[in-house]
Amino acid sequence: MKIKRLAFLFISICFMACQPKHSGSTNSGEAHKYVLLINGEKGSREQDRMIWLNSLDSPEVINTSQGTDISNTLGTYVIIRDSFLISLDKKTQTLSKYNYTADQLVPAGELQVKGFDFISNTVDLGANQLYISGQGDKDMHLIIDPQQMKLLKKEPWNFPVAKDQFRFETSVSLHQDKLYIGYSSFGKEFDHCSDTSYLAVLDYPALNHLKITKDTRTAFPGTGVNGLFDSFIDEHEDQYLLSSPVFYHGNHPKAPTAFYKIAKGANTFDQEYFFNLSSLTKGMHLLGITAAGNGQVVLVTTPIPATGKTDYYIADVYKKTLKLLLKDQQYPNFIWGTSGFFDGSKAYFVVNEKDNQAQVYSYDAKKEVLKKGILIKGSVSSKSSYLLFAPKI
Repeated sequence: MKIKRLAFLFISICFMACQPKHSGSTNSGEAHKYVLLINGEKGSREQDRMIWLNSLDSPEVINTSQGTDISNTLGTYVIIRDSFLISLDKKTQTLSKYNYTADQLVPAGELQVKGFDFISNTVDLGANQLYISGQGDKDMHLIIDPQQMKLLKKEPWNFPVAKDQFRFETSVSLHQDKLYIGYSSFGKEFDHCSDTSYLAVLDYPALNHLKITKDTRTAFPGTGVNGLFDSFIDEHEDQYLLSSPVFYHGNHPKAPTAFYKIAKGANTFDQEYFFNLSSLTKGMHLLGITAAGNGQVVLVTTPIPATGKTDYYIADVYKKTLKLLLKDQQYPNFIWGTSGFFDGSKAYFVVNEKDNQAQVYSYDAKKEVLKKGILIKGSVSSKSSYLLFAPKI
């Protein structure tokens, strides 16, 4: 299967840099804690909504009509931060910033980045520096000032890859004054893929003293798709990185989905640690939804060929165990990224149950308890996707 720059994961959309339209409000005068962004139907931007919520744990029924209409506002890629989001319109190659208010997104600046139309990863380098990697005509990375929406840097890394292949960045993190970049490589049409995981480590902020190591226990360290969960740093300051060899990420499905570990202060993958998840699912691959604390992560299976159904699991990277949470659910779509987040206490994630209905679940890793929270009804379907987060305004 030829996969042209992974584009079939995402749909080209029309972009309007205008104030969103309103269709009701959840604003009751209380200070809302959470935001739910809804893409109402894959392939369309006509039913996108933003809903402010006071609680995710209550059994309350929320109708999408209660939210703000943000149709035709956000682009294909969305970067979520505490007080703002940045959206990339791949057609115009423009980054647009929006600030959050009680019931709307307020335009707060634009930045055109010619030759850049696909976001792989993002990480904050400081209060006024945001690293964005991706592709346009070729692999590259940006560093922007998100406050002023100013371009500070735009260039490729030119790291080594397999012969006759092209680098594709699959993960990035900044930890203990080092920038960790995971990557692998593809052929020209993304039809021939490397079986090698590369890890590049640079000193930050100088971005020098480059060290690159290789590992072939699994392919593609991280997801290489903006917004999808692929790594976390635990309380011991060790990093755990989920591989993604499935066909629409790494296109190396014979390799297992697995967790790598980068020990505190290390510059390479821990050779004593490897958590083979596929060995516990009869070869089936998994994608990450969100960290859950206590070394646990919410994952979802990715059947190949696709069946439209999926199972949700909780993985424990310390015990190397996998526990079933939900079986035979609708397969999630990830238009803007993952459908869950960790608030420091519980993991929350959204599951499409059927047309016009989706369920928010919470998972408490300390108690190992899964519970239903709010129920979403209205203009959602099995093809809907969600971003769930707790902004600060």
